[in-house]
Amino acid sequence: MSVFGALFIAACVCLVLFSLYNGIGPLPTSQRVKEALLSRLIDLKGPIIELGAGWGTLTVLLAKKFPDKPIVAYENSWIPYLFARIRLLKYPHVTLLRKNFWEEDLSSSGTLICYLYPQAMERLKVKFEEELAPSTLVITHTFAVPGWKPISTYQASDLYRTPIYQYRMPKL
Repeated sequence: MSVFGALFIAACVCLVLFSLYNGIGPLPTSQRVKEALLSRLIDLKGPIIELGAGWGTLTVLLAKKFPDKPIVAYENSWIPYLFARIRLLKYPHVTLLRKNFWEEDLSSSGTLICYLYPQAMERLKVKFEEELAPSTLVITHTFAVPGWKPISTYQASDLYRTPIYQYRMPKL
């Protein structure tokens, strides 16, 4: 077996293992969803945090649209992290962390963006309610934060009419 073949197999095994560990694979946000999401983002307060940056496609667009905002993106899977790291080299205001965001304090978020699966959104609801400051803007797409009422819901112009939810962290 060639070195390339061995590296390819190792990368595939790594992707599968992290997908099993995370409960989901590193699926990129579709182009139309990214466009719809970004079109509504204006005048954001505080740092932007992306949970589960994957391959870095959305993070790059956020970096371009908000060059004056600090952006922190989390990705714990090695292969997508390395691709994202390369993509984000030219954006000094972006910090890409290969960490598990479940173990991180998210209280400094001004805007928090994520594309995760339903069970993760259930867990995140608890984490958000424990850590986020009132008025933190939370944006999700495809899957809603269970039990929260969005301040805005709109759809991407993709095949699935993917919903995008915007929330303000409620005062509990």
